Amino acid sequence: MNHFKEAAKTWDTPQKKDRNLAIAQSIASHLKNDQSYKLMDFGCGTGLLAEALRKLVSIEKLVGVDPVEEMIQEFSAKFKDVPDAEGLSLNIETEELPGTQGEFDLVVSAMAFHHLQGPLVVLKKLKNHLSCDGKIFVVDLDQEDGSFHLEPQKMGVHHFGFSKEDRDLWCEKAGFKTVTHEAVFEISKNDRVYPVIMSVYSV
Repeated sequence: MNHFKEAAKTWDTPQKKDRNLAIAQSIASHLKNDQSYKLMDFGCGTGLLAEALRKLVSIEKLVGVDPVEEMIQEFSAKFKDVPDAEGLSLNIETEELPGTQGEFDLVVSAMAFHHLQGPLVVLKKLKNHLSCDGKIFVVDLDQEDGSFHLEPQKMGVHHFGFSKEDRDLWCEKAGFKTVTHEAVFEISKNDRVYPVIMSVYSV
């Protein structure tokens, strides 16, 4: 995770802001305008997705979770004047979210799952923190050939995106009622175009 520690202070580029805005708009299209949500941003980084989403829907509670302390420092600074906003530096693959956090209506995660060793294990953990009608939005690369990251080991990459079959299997194994998939963005990189897919898991 050294790459992310070093990159935290310069993470918020115009390109990443545009990507997260597009993702936030896609998430918001699944939500109600007249409802306030308790939101967890898993793999939150500096909080770009949460920042964009707060402009589109009402968020009454915001918790950002990321294993990189330097990212959480940036997240906390970004939301320092926002009531009921908190950043937690923990690795949910090996640690548990504090029980005092309660339940969330929404869990969102953008471009974090390909860094997980066990995506299904984490998805099950996140499901345990959902309210009775909650949703999890997993946004990540469609399955690719490994060319997206030039140095995958250095970047902490464990998966070269995910196929629809992967994402459907998670739904079954984690015990969700439904999952839907949609393309929400394309990243142009290394002379290639890589689709970004959003999977919406409902309990």
